[in-house]
Amino acid sequence: MGTLQKVTIYLKMSIKGLVHYPSFITFGGSVKYFNSWLRHLEEGKSSVTDNMPWLTFGAIDFLKEKLNRDMSLFEYGSGGSTLFWSAHLRQVVSIEHEPLWYEKMVDEFSKRRIQNVEYILAEAEEDKMFETKSFENPDHYVSSDLLFKGKNFRNYVKQIDLFPDQSFDIIVVDGRARPSCIHHAFAKLNEKGYLVIDNSERDYYLAPFTFAKPDWKVWKFYGPVPYNYNFSETTIIQRA
Repeated sequence: MGTLQKVTIYLKMSIKGLVHYPSFITFGGSVKYFNSWLRHLEEGKSSVTDNMPWLTFGAIDFLKEKLNRDMSLFEYGSGGSTLFWSAHLRQVVSIEHEPLWYEKMVDEFSKRRIQNVEYILAEAEEDKMFETKSFENPDHYVSSDLLFKGKNFRNYVKQIDLFPDQSFDIIVVDGRARPSCIHHAFAKLNEKGYLVIDNSERDYYLAPFTFAKPDWKVWKFYGPVPYNYNFSETTIIQRA
């Protein structure tokens, strides 16, 4: 795809974003991150080669200002983000559901001699009651992805329950059965910890939960995403 076509797509997505998320932050992000967005679409670029989270650029910049080597992080979904977190934090726990991707990332950790990542494979499991469940219900552990029809992610989601309460400074939800992941994340988040939910423009991710002041602070970052033509929203929530 030529540069002019990419520019046209970016302008269309920026206008769409301003219609649905009218704010100076949305406009400013569209202007600020255009060159970064274009650069990350170059041939051969990927989140793994670049050690880059697959969140909105605005959310990445926000988090960069918060990270330090004393922090621990738990993430649902692995990849370039895992490489990024491991370079900035003391401890990373990452949960993956796809065996082939898991093996690829194990090789990456080995090649790069990364030793501060606890990497866990937790595949979807057969669910005889699948047809009675809804992917919008945090208690049902199922995904909207048709590839996983007839299966649940109960074991995947509950991997975080193996850790003591308030174990993590940051919890990232960017994997499967996200409402269920969010539900299980609360008790494991440190005081003043950050909960990061990607693709939160999908309303059902956050619909079951209330993040009312003064208990929570909420930041929403809608805009361009590396390696993707479509814009998205990343929501970051902090215990106040």
